[in-house]
Amino acid sequence: MIDQNHIERCIDELREASTSAIRWTGIDTIAQQNAAFGIYSLERCEAIKSYIAACRNEYLRCKALILAAQTNDDADAVQFVPPPVPEGL
Repeated sequence: MIDQNHIERCIDELREASTSAIRWTGIDTIAQQNAAFGIYSLERCEAIKSYIAACRNEYLRCKALILAAQTNDDADAVQFVPPPVPEGL
């Protein structure tokens, strides 16, 4: 049987892994805002948006697996795999 608190901790860790992956590439809050406003070149804006979307998709994939887990061990086995960093970042 799975513990709901354990699920919440796993999802919190997953959220942190996703955020860390984005920050590790140098995409901080300012860079995200600049990309959203189109301040950077079109290529760089698209690379930033693409990477954030890929991280979000990986987060959602992992979250679904955690929520579907039957045991705490199953939830613990889910690993966030950072997507490849796009060119032009």
